[in-house]
Amino acid sequence: MYKKIVPASLFALVLIFVFSVTTVFGAAKIGEPLNYPEKGWDRYSYTSPEITYEGNWWVGNVAKHSTNKDASFKFNFEGTSFRIITQNYGYVDTSDNISVIVDGKINGKLSLQDIPYDYYNSRLAYELSGLEYGEHTIEFVNNQSNKHILLTAIDLQQGSQLKPYNPDAINSPKLSVTSVTYAVYLNQTFDVQISLDNVNYIYAEDFTIQYDKTRFRLEEVAVDNKLMLAHQSDTGALLRLITASKGKYNGIHGKSKLVNLKFRAIGLGDGKIQAVQAKIADNGTREIDLLSGNLGGRTFTVVGSSEFSLKHLGVLAYYYEDDKAKLPQNLQNVVGGQGTVGEVDLTQLVKSILSNPHYNVKS
Repeated sequence: MYKKIVPASLFALVLIFVFSVTTVFGAAKIGEPLNYPEKGWDRYSYTSPEITYEGNWWVGNVAKHSTNKDASFKFNFEGTSFRIITQNYGYVDTSDNISVIVDGKINGKLSLQDIPYDYYNSRLAYELSGLEYGEHTIEFVNNQSNKHILLTAIDLQQGSQLKPYNPDAINSPKLSVTSVTYAVYLNQTFDVQISLDNVNYIYAEDFTIQYDKTRFRLEEVAVDNKLMLAHQSDTGALLRLITASKGKYNGIHGKSKLVNLKFRAIGLGDGKIQAVQAKIADNGTREIDLLSGNLGGRTFTVVGSSEFSLKHLGVLAYYYEDDKAKLPQNLQNVVGGQGTVGEVDLTQLVKSILSNPHYNVKS
């Protein structure tokens, strides 16, 4: 069974990867004309008030320019991806040494000389994707004198938000949602970690996680061993948890995991797990409400498994009056291992059968 599953699994994961890359990056490539934002993106002109310019800048044609060393443009945004749109007119000497700084750290260099000469078209000059959802600070700094740095526009994925430059935003407390995967099979379980970051000696946490109940079912909440779970409620699509440290030496300083959430994938398609609210407290002097931009989230894709077929439904039918312990392990993973088979809601297995791309009924 294992040897049969692996190739199908790898093929499915490849498809998921190709789909996700296409969705995030779209068709445009670095250096290509992009006079209008692609589908799924919104454009913000160089005139947007959220953008901060430092140095001597002026407007020429459809872009803002500077030739000062250390001239920069800066902004914050809430989201995971951004694009820089610019020009290379051909008759000006563009900079080939522009530092890209993301969340206070150098993230490479941009050379506008790599952008083809084109007087009439704006072009895609830079793109960054895959950041953790939340608020990020972005800076582009010219490292050359008498060389042009230009900005035409900033493109953000729809649902993101351009914000004024604020370097303190990345140093304020954050609640992150992380996992080792972006894609899971129907009926597969997967783990999601909820962590607190950028804090100083925090001893109590009250946070709410929203998740798509048409895609996921919560199976288990496991609190980090230095914490205790003081409250848990799961109403509608909202999971509220309140945790507290076990003593003075177990306060959170810097970054630490709060809980591990185990979900089961129950519906095909994309679903999001998102922190929507959080309050933290120290040892009695302060309570802090986390900013909305510092509440993380993650989208997961649930895909059909190629494992199950009608014969597996036949196994359940055969053992209908017996204990589930008689079932093969792969079926116990779907219907559980406690009680009788007759207690089983067969819809979950049938979902897996119908989502199997290799299962069909010949006419």
